[in-house]
Amino acid sequence: MKKALLLITAIVITLSIQAENLPKREVRGAWVATVANIDWPTTNNISSGEQIKELVELFDSLKAAGINTILFQVRTECDALYESPYEPWSYWVSGEQGKAPEPYFDPLEFAINEAKIRGMELHAWLNPYRAVRDVEDYVVDDSHVSVQHPEWILQFDKLKILDPGHPGVRKFVLDVVTDIVTRYDVDGIHFDDYFYPYTPIQNEDSLTFAHFNRGIDSIDDWRRNSINILMEDIYIMIQAVKPHVKFGISPFGIILNEYADTDGFNSYNILYCDPLTWIKDKTVDYINPQLYWEMDHDRAPFSKLLPWWASVKGDRQLFVGHYSSKMASRRYEGNPAELGNQLRMSRHHGAEGSIYFSAKSISRNWNGLADSMKTDWYKYPAIPPTMPWKDAVAPNNPRNVSIISDSVNSRVVWEEPQLAIDGELPYYYVLYGSPDKIDIENPAHIVTFIDGNNFEYVIPEAQRYYVFSVSAMDRMHNESEVIKAVNK
Repeated sequence: MKKALLLITAIVITLSIQAENLPKREVRGAWVATVANIDWPTTNNISSGEQIKELVELFDSLKAAGINTILFQVRTECDALYESPYEPWSYWVSGEQGKAPEPYFDPLEFAINEAKIRGMELHAWLNPYRAVRDVEDYVVDDSHVSVQHPEWILQFDKLKILDPGHPGVRKFVLDVVTDIVTRYDVDGIHFDDYFYPYTPIQNEDSLTFAHFNRGIDSIDDWRRNSINILMEDIYIMIQAVKPHVKFGISPFGIILNEYADTDGFNSYNILYCDPLTWIKDKTVDYINPQLYWEMDHDRAPFSKLLPWWASVKGDRQLFVGHYSSKMASRRYEGNPAELGNQLRMSRHHGAEGSIYFSAKSISRNWNGLADSMKTDWYKYPAIPPTMPWKDAVAPNNPRNVSIISDSVNSRVVWEEPQLAIDGELPYYYVLYGSPDKIDIENPAHIVTFIDGNNFEYVIPEAQRYYVFSVSAMDRMHNESEVIKAVNK
């Protein structure tokens, strides 16, 4: 009887989500975790060809589920899943730290290209401070920072981290991120929740504090300030090097229990995580709290935490972190409608998107999660929201939008617009279509997205009697005037 009631609840929730107007603009993301081979590659001892095949299949499955943003982990523990001049190749991709994939390929470069083909954003996800997650896992390479700069390392049992208070560490991490932003065509840089360790720090950094306290009396305030300085330096660098690159962080979901009336882990005084300062100082573009608990959790209810985060996001964007690997698991004994409830509440409170940990819960369709996304939650495409503080200039609209028919087919065609006032050409085009009048705010009328170097769409037989319109989009998803196609 209990299971039947839960099933009925799930059906009701599904119907209620379907009845809502799905948003035209929304981030729909997935964390692709590489550490410990959580999502990709499945193991670190398969060939490059098999790894490439796995990544293509993973991205295909995420795209089919409606995901439009990939958070791809490229730095798990001061290593690299790309060709880095600063850090050794990751053990998790080659089976030996410091060893490149054989035959050679660059996973980050390949992932960027595959995401672009599918019209998805790719954010490079880095652990900023974790150096060695477990000293017993494997042998670190001689080039690893823990070998080259032992004075930068804090150790906690089997864990080693970079000391956030050391100025050499801040420069090192900034150099690593600058290198990625400069050489790779990423859409974003993403940090996770690992700052100071979850095992509370005692006096391990007391000498660093004595030498580099910057005149701050409280070691707790100094630790938070050390992290905040690096976050600001990274944001300033990105704005100078590639302003279209987004910078976001996914902190632990509870900062202080007093904020949302919770009774959980205190990340402000243990991890020294200070998101309210990042928001106030505008040193992030989005905040992505890991709200990994149920709606009615006894100590950390999602139903309390989500409204609080929505109330403090200011003019930055809020992407909600969902624990799909738990709540879509076969072993999960909670409400089967939990994730649907959370998504519905997130939209109701104005969150600009949702991100799921981790990708395999979607790609493997755990408990029908991908099915729910395809047929209900993400039934229609969505465009990421604009960030007007980074770029508010829309491209010029496409010219001479028309429908041309011949003996072979009918096509919607257009001409590239003139440069916008900021000197940009369209990054892609949005094709709208409907058997009747087009509503450009209705995502059901989005037919497809077309790369900015292409200027036509071949009309399939099923859309033979559609009306069509086309708009131009820039890299930051600013949209031009939508132009109706005329028959010629």
